[in-house]
Amino acid sequence: MNNPELYQECNIIQKTDALSSLKKYASKLKWKKNNNKVVDLGCGDGSVTNILMEFLPTDYQLLGCDISENMVMYASNHHRNERTSFTLLDISGHLPKRMRGYFDHVFSFYALNWVADQKKAFENIFNLLDYDGQCLLTLAGYHTIHDVYRILSRNSKWSTWINDVEKYISPYHDSENPDASIMKLMQAIGFVDCHVECRDMVFSYENEDIMRKHTLAVNPFRIPAELHDDFIVDYIQALKDIAISRNAKTEISSKGFTLYYKLLILYGRKPTISEI
Repeated sequence: MNNPELYQECNIIQKTDALSSLKKYASKLKWKKNNNKVVDLGCGDGSVTNILMEFLPTDYQLLGCDISENMVMYASNHHRNERTSFTLLDISGHLPKRMRGYFDHVFSFYALNWVADQKKAFENIFNLLDYDGQCLLTLAGYHTIHDVYRILSRNSKWSTWINDVEKYISPYHDSENPDASIMKLMQAIGFVDCHVECRDMVFSYENEDIMRKHTLAVNPFRIPAELHDDFIVDYIQALKDIAISRNAKTEISSKGFTLYYKLLILYGRKPTISEI
């Protein structure tokens, strides 16, 4: 997760699902005639932020934020322009005063599932928004990859590096009704017009090489480079074990590797002053 060059090459799922979500929900987004202030939380290498730009009106200022200094530096070097900039921010940490109530729109694509303190993250998103501001967010619920992480964490070969596995698993991975849980949280914080969609998704890698690159690009554990080949071997074996135990929930065939996961798409609005 700290190699922006590899990540921008392999974040196919993130780009595909962000584009799909933006296309579906674009009609719900309301824009001002000028000076729209937009933030993308968890911008990573900036490639998805670049996709987001295509859906913005002519007059906007876009800020991409990420917790990784390497990602922010890479995004700034490759995607910064007169309307777009990038900065460090931990969405579950302290929110700078200058950001409070500043943004008309908050977007986030596959970042919130990395945050353990969901309540704090959603409170911060609410506080980032100006009155009547909107948010569109995506995150992973269940994901086969997270099951693989758990399996490998119990393997003595990898437990030295995968010793805090739950920190990197979506808070909704084991939830039977993640959409209901998120809806309840958003409404309790104060969001209105909330909509939470839970989609069953399938993604197939064309071949093992692409799967390998993506696995290493999103892998949050600091596995030594000289052990990457061994790690991928055990990773694939874990996928096979899951396929057997979970009724082929993860399929491996001569054509490649297929992962099943749940995509959560969230929309909400901060009420106007008169609505409070």
